[in-house]
Amino acid sequence: MFRDKSEKESILRLWRKTSRGRLQFELGGLSFAIQKGFTPEEYARHLWSQGAKTWIRNNSPSAEKYLLKEVEALRCFYPEIVFEIIEAEEKRAELVFTKECLGGWGEDPWRLAKSFNLSKKDICAYCHEAFSIWAQQLDMIADIGPDQDGICRLRVIKA
Repeated sequence: MFRDKSEKESILRLWRKTSRGRLQFELGGLSFAIQKGFTPEEYARHLWSQGAKTWIRNNSPSAEKYLLKEVEALRCFYPEIVFEIIEAEEKRAELVFTKECLGGWGEDPWRLAKSFNLSKKDICAYCHEAFSIWAQQLDMIADIGPDQDGICRLRVIKA
């Protein structure tokens, strides 16, 4: 697949740069929406209120199948994010983000959000609503956010 280790490292570096660009685009859109008077939740509903069934190619997947599809997307779009699947069953699935956040990563994970005048509260509200509205289309309940211990979790329950 790769000619040598340096080629692989070069491609991974480019992919990380691409994923950071995608995050900039998403946070820029959220910032613009807030500047125009919309809430993070309204913007998330606008973006994520349709398409889940086409994306997963199943009108009513199990919680496990849904979470594994999200894991595939997370690995693609957020290669710097570290997470662990805690549970993956028919009716319930959960993963824990063990390092970083979907709103940013690296030495200063909130630097990019701050550059768009976004707070952690804005990011969490957007993320929570995005996952919630996306999962509803698949007859599921999704909850994402930091627990009392500050660790962010994504929980999915088959409705």
